[in-house]
Amino acid sequence: MKQLIYVSLYIAAIASIGCGNNTSTNIDTATSGTITIAADESLKPIVDAEIAVFESIYPKAHLRVVYTNEYDAMQLLVNDSARVAITTRELLPEEKAVLDKAVITPRYAPFCKDAIALIVNKRVKDTVFTVEMLEKILNGSIQNWNQVGGKSQSGTIQVVFDSPKSGAVRHLKDSILKGAELSKNCFAVANNEAVIDYVEKNQNAIGIIGTSWISDRDDTTTVGFMNRITVAEMVPINPATAEAATMKPYQAYVALKQYPLWRTVHITLREPRVGLGTGFASFVASDKGQRIVLKSGLVPATAPVRIVELN
Repeated sequence: MKQLIYVSLYIAAIASIGCGNNTSTNIDTATSGTITIAADESLKPIVDAEIAVFESIYPKAHLRVVYTNEYDAMQLLVNDSARVAITTRELLPEEKAVLDKAVITPRYAPFCKDAIALIVNKRVKDTVFTVEMLEKILNGSIQNWNQVGGKSQSGTIQVVFDSPKSGAVRHLKDSILKGAELSKNCFAVANNEAVIDYVEKNQNAIGIIGTSWISDRDDTTTVGFMNRITVAEMVPINPATAEAATMKPYQAYVALKQYPLWRTVHITLREPRVGLGTGFASFVASDKGQRIVLKSGLVPATAPVRIVELN
């Protein structure tokens, strides 16, 4: 049975704060100690933001983060090399079976909603995609830019992403390709920042990144990225009822589930007791942690989002 247990996590973590004076170097508490967290690299900016605030509030807490692809992040958790995994999926049956064998019950805590963004070179003029068009690009039915939009350019389309085992690729295979494989024109580079670099230098490229890398408009790094590439627009899932005819992965459209490539971010814990992983998960799901999500331009999981219409 899935255990989405924010309330119980929070209560347990708060109750254990009184034990935070434990001086043992081998036992961590909800607010002290050192543990390893594994996270999907597409979520790095928001994870870094949450950890920075958490460690500033609790200076005895030290969270070592391994940023990798989604599959390997879960493997680190399953193999007891990480206490916490932050990804856009829950455990697969075969992964949970390993924990069952070790008599460990995984727990889930909410984080946020984000989305997959499509980015293109600044010189590209055809920047609107439908889900059907994206499917044909990913499966190879559309291979040339002159088959896209206003036909203002030609050349073989290159689709670039962070890792073959990333959460973004899995999401696109599951939701867009219905399990089919990517075409030969799709390939991986090192990470999300490398995707941005490649798209900036190659006019025929379409990049696939997590919106966490471009959502915080108050962050100078984000502003720098946005000056180098263009974020493509997508036709919403239900155009007749959508707030706009085309849309980028903005916070409001993700919150309303109108942007087609939205996804949910989970925290998975393998702690058999209330430890530092539980304390961090409770912080992320708390009002303070969710305000960090809101400020970053993503969608909080446990707090309402106010949509304001501007005329």
